[in-house]
Amino acid sequence: MKKQPQSARERYVSAEKIQQVFAQLGIELCAGRKRIRATQSEKSISIYVNGGTVNITFNEKGGKV
Repeated sequence: MKKQPQSARERYVSAEKIQQVFAQLGIELCAGRKRIRATQSEKSISIYVNGGTVNITFNEKGGKV
């Protein structure tokens, strides 16, 4: 298998690490709350907490699967 090239802004990480990051983010965002305000559009999710926003945008461009 050929090694994938990586740039300074982009690199490959394990799926397990991504799962851990999102799990921890969910725990921290929801700590002490029963409900969280969030919106969803066709290509993004926005979560509003403590006067700030967490935006997750899905890009169709993506790499090869």
